Amino acid sequence: MKDVNCRSEDPVLCSRQEVVARYHSGDAVDGSIIVFADFPQRPPIIDFTMTSELSRVRTADGVDLEGLFYRPEERQSNSHIDAYLLIHGTGSNFYGPGLLETFCQQVVGDGIACLRVNTRGHGIINRLMGQRLGGAAYESIDDCRLDIAAWTNYLVDQGFCRIGLVGHSMGGVKAIYSQAREPQSAIDCLVALSPPRFHYARLAADPGSERFRDDFRRATDLCANGHGDRLIHVQQPLSLTLTAQGFLEKYGPDDHYDFVRFAPQLKTPTLILLGTRTVKSSPAFAGLPDDLRGLNESVPNLTFRLVDGANMAYSPEPEIAYRYTQDWLSRITPES
Repeated sequence: MKDVNCRSEDPVLCSRQEVVARYHSGDAVDGSIIVFADFPQRPPIIDFTMTSELSRVRTADGVDLEGLFYRPEERQSNSHIDAYLLIHGTGSNFYGPGLLETFCQQVVGDGIACLRVNTRGHGIINRLMGQRLGGAAYESIDDCRLDIAAWTNYLVDQGFCRIGLVGHSMGGVKAIYSQAREPQSAIDCLVALSPPRFHYARLAADPGSERFRDDFRRATDLCANGHGDRLIHVQQPLSLTLTAQGFLEKYGPDDHYDFVRFAPQLKTPTLILLGTRTVKSSPAFAGLPDDLRGLNESVPNLTFRLVDGANMAYSPEPEIAYRYTQDWLSRITPES
């Protein structure tokens, strides 16, 4: 790959569009230094001109993943967390705007390192290696263990040993699943922002889930006839294109990824946030506040907070997710 200058030399001065263009063109070099010069989508909530590194890891099964690592020059927070690892939701990526962008800005504004990353589920369809396909259409959630382990090891190699793992939506499910199934010792706390519950009986029984039941029957028929790898477009619990087999794995009656089932296995201090508007938005969240209150009482390491008026993006105040996180950490962290 060749080195590319966007506007100037060392550091390379780039807008968001140029960072994305470099990433997709394959011209960005591992470790190249980037300074975000502007954010044309909307003004930043803080002064966010800083150096960052386009980072890459290879997972244990040989999948290459990219991310963007922000290393502040001066630490201002008294938080015991020295780096945050942010995991995107379904079909998103490490550079997308939204809640995790805001969270990252606040983290770095406090002088804490932050790493926004791709999992192999980034985008809808992508090529992982050779003829192997990834993206939300082809991913198996179980593989998130490998992705998160690789990124955690990257941060450890950079000298960070107290990592906060943060996931939004599907990223929250992956964060909980990975730490319950294959915990990483360097992860010191876990924050799941609006993780949906993949519980087949509840999804199928919801009065508004007729389209889910139709999609489930269609996927079941395709798999029964040897066409599990065929792509289908489904409408519930969210509009998405994925394989018939992937739909059954994610949403089927085995409830492989129902985080309420495996959350009690967590040893890591965990905060789960959920907005009241999110609860009303999809059958995947129906009844979830009561489920989480039950976990809150029975699982010592878990804290649940319901955020009044918040939707999936925590609008109109996305900054509140980080503030809840910092308040929670201040309560569970012993004074030194």
